[in-house]
Amino acid sequence: MAFDQTGHSLTLISGRIASGLPFPLPVGFQVPAPWPIIAISLGAGLIIIFIAYTLLLRRLVHKRTLALRENEEKFRRFFMTSKDPVFITTSDGKLVEVNDAAVELFGFQNQQELMDTPVSRIYLNPLERPAILKEIERHGFIKDLPVDMIDLKGQVLHVSLTASTIKDSQGEITGYQGTIRDNTELISTRRQMDHSQESLNLALTGTGAGLWDWDIKSNTIEINDRWADIIGYQRSELTPLTIEDWENLSHPEDLEESNKQLLKHFAGDLYHYQAEIRMKHKDGHWVWILNQGRVIERDHDRSPTRMVGTVQDITEQVHIREEIQEYATQLEALHQVTQSLSSTLSLKELLNLILVKLNETISFDSASIFLLKDGELQVETTLNHPHPEQVVGKSFPTSNLLFQEIKEKKKPIIIDNALRDPRFEAWGQMHHVKGWLGIPLVIQDDIIGYITLDSKQASAFGTPEVKLANLFASQAAQAIQNARLYEKISHYAETLESRIEERTKELSKLVDHMAGRELRMVELKKVIDRLREQLLELGIEPAAQDPLKEELNRNL
Repeated sequence: MAFDQTGHSLTLISGRIASGLPFPLPVGFQVPAPWPIIAISLGAGLIIIFIAYTLLLRRLVHKRTLALRENEEKFRRFFMTSKDPVFITTSDGKLVEVNDAAVELFGFQNQQELMDTPVSRIYLNPLERPAILKEIERHGFIKDLPVDMIDLKGQVLHVSLTASTIKDSQGEITGYQGTIRDNTELISTRRQMDHSQESLNLALTGTGAGLWDWDIKSNTIEINDRWADIIGYQRSELTPLTIEDWENLSHPEDLEESNKQLLKHFAGDLYHYQAEIRMKHKDGHWVWILNQGRVIERDHDRSPTRMVGTVQDITEQVHIREEIQEYATQLEALHQVTQSLSSTLSLKELLNLILVKLNETISFDSASIFLLKDGELQVETTLNHPHPEQVVGKSFPTSNLLFQEIKEKKKPIIIDNALRDPRFEAWGQMHHVKGWLGIPLVIQDDIIGYITLDSKQASAFGTPEVKLANLFASQAAQAIQNARLYEKISHYAETLESRIEERTKELSKLVDHMAGRELRMVELKKVIDRLREQLLELGIEPAAQDPLKEELNRNL
């Protein structure tokens, strides 16, 4: 009853407290112990917390459900609208889901037709799939793995496979999902590019050309091994290469013209850029380069952004061209010399003129002309000889080894240092000679003499001097032969004229003698005729006929 009373009292108290009215305590009332109140309060709090947690949990579940549905919808939209094929398979190799892109890639009519096809059937090598699944299971996924597959018609597809595992709540693999990217066209294009690049490299290998690719915006130049090799470097030594590096390797005298051609090409005035420049070899010498290229990319304002081209080593061609030009210049000078040699037919004047004109074409310190006479070599003339009186007009034996060798080969001979060559004989105290060149004078395969050139410098004469001197000597030999013939003809003409004059005098005397004889015979005839007449007058018949009658008739 005390409990009921207490309970009633508590009810009454709580009612008054709730109404805000004062309340009197009953007589004999005792305040109960605090733990029941605490217990009741805690219970009420827990109920309130549970209710609040339940409501919050429901709210989170609803939010998560909405998010999951949204994600599922996003996945579904991705699955169905992806341009790349998307798939889901079971662990035993059956397709569960595929999108339209997969149907189109493999050439089927619809999704169901594709899903009825075992996964192993779309692999070019069906045995490859188990190895791929092991790789996925080992790492949990694979990304952009190159795989060869086939479509319904059997055509090979080069694809990149990205896939991951699907697991159940116990962590067991139940399937696989992923995407397929068709790289067939890309790989085919790359192979064509590789083939074209290989063909280009083979072609360039044949021509010895190097490649360069200039990114104008970044100011860097990509080069191949051959480009670097032309100037003696490894490609790694020139990487990265900038346009400033390229200019530093180029000859300053050639850059101005090269830049002019480059700017004309940038402006569109030239279809392609081309310039011949010298580049510094790693060893220090200059290499002539034919640099060619063309802009292949421009930005919106038509400014060049990328340019590609080739380089070729044309050092040998340039040297040949320079030699040809030099040779042409020398030939022109030789032509003029030849014309001047024909200006005189005096052998002595001609021989002197030959050495003077030769000195205008080839540099030397002294020279001599030897002509063969009666089995010996006679020095006809010299130029700048220190002791001409000791050699001019003198004869020397043809047994000299140098002249014997020239006669045998019928070709010029060069001595780089006559002081060290035992074949050289210093006729006329020519002990200062080092460089020496002997050239035969040949007429119709017969040697008529030699021209010798002397220099105080060692190795003064080389192939260019030999070529020019040989041409000069052939012209000089012909001129000498003509002068000799002219002298012979002149001498013969003089002799003939002298003989004609003597014969004329003899004939004149004979004519005079014959004319006097005829006159005497006419007078004698007259005497005989008178004598015959006198005998006839005396009646005497002459016994003999007229002995002069027939003679006179023959002469008349």
